[in-house]
Amino acid sequence: MSQLDLFADANESDESSAPTILAPPPRRLLTDLPPAPAPVTISAQPRPALAPVKRNLGHYRPSHRGPHETAFDIAEAVSYAWHHAQGGPGIEVPMGVVATLALWPMRGPAAYLAADWWLSLDDGQLLSAFRECWARWWIMRPDLIDRATPLHKWVDDEEPGPKRAGAIRAVVEAALTRGLLHLTSSDDAYYRSATDVMGALLAIMRSKGAHDALAEVHTPPDVAELMARMMLDDAPLKPGMKFDEPAGGTGGMYRAAAQVMREKNIDPHDFGWSLTDIDELAAAGAAVNAIIWDLGPSVLIACGDTLHDGNLTAKAAQQARDSFERRDELHSQAVFLAALQKVEALVRDIAA
Repeated sequence: MSQLDLFADANESDESSAPTILAPPPRRLLTDLPPAPAPVTISAQPRPALAPVKRNLGHYRPSHRGPHETAFDIAEAVSYAWHHAQGGPGIEVPMGVVATLALWPMRGPAAYLAADWWLSLDDGQLLSAFRECWARWWIMRPDLIDRATPLHKWVDDEEPGPKRAGAIRAVVEAALTRGLLHLTSSDDAYYRSATDVMGALLAIMRSKGAHDALAEVHTPPDVAELMARMMLDDAPLKPGMKFDEPAGGTGGMYRAAAQVMREKNIDPHDFGWSLTDIDELAAAGAAVNAIIWDLGPSVLIACGDTLHDGNLTAKAAQQARDSFERRDELHSQAVFLAALQKVEALVRDIAA
């Protein structure tokens, strides 16, 4: 099935053939938790061209002018840093490090300051910051963070040894000094969606044999953008339409589609996005990208073989519901324990 199939539902009137997109559950128990990211504000004016360099990034400016060239420059630098430091064969660790830096919630014109902060942390503080970042996003989007488990599971494993810790630090420095925050720290999702860093990392760091075994073919971002414009420039896009990509990789086609929508003053939040890939690292990268690119609440990422595993979208929808239910249950328990501790403290004060 070609990648153009992702737009197959755009002109379909039969809703029964469209993938089931999970509606976000009510968050009645989450009033005291960090709010979900605000929807993208679509300007009535045409989008300006992407600025080649953010003014405040100082010595963390990218070495290339274009976002796609910068993404691959970051991927090359991260790959070199990881292997030069003998980090090991598991590319999920360096990919997870870059994902954490990209997901860190500091946004806006002062976000470049986070680079110096990250580089000032010792090994223990670095892992604590990683855990805090993933936990924060799990509270808000447990469905996507559970899908991204391969990229953060290692954070909760045993403390890394000195060699692994040194490799992690080398990746942090390589990503930041090559301009990662230039691509991911904007408070405008249009600029955060300028390129696919996770896709570039997977393309660079995965061996040719692994690519061949998984039948992975990286679609150049410029080609994805051309395909998106050809399909969407004249398409009658209406809120509620659903897109499905059965072999989506890290979501490069969806990135291009969302950019075209925003240029037309259309909010991607109003559409449903479902994506499947057989590679768990690609699916994990797509889940991270859905947050970075702010595709909205109706996103489903499935992992499996669409030719042999049946209706993976329905399975992913159930897994997402389970993630939200588990999040709400744990939050209810936390609220109960906090109330119990307050009562116990009150009793102790009275007894004293």
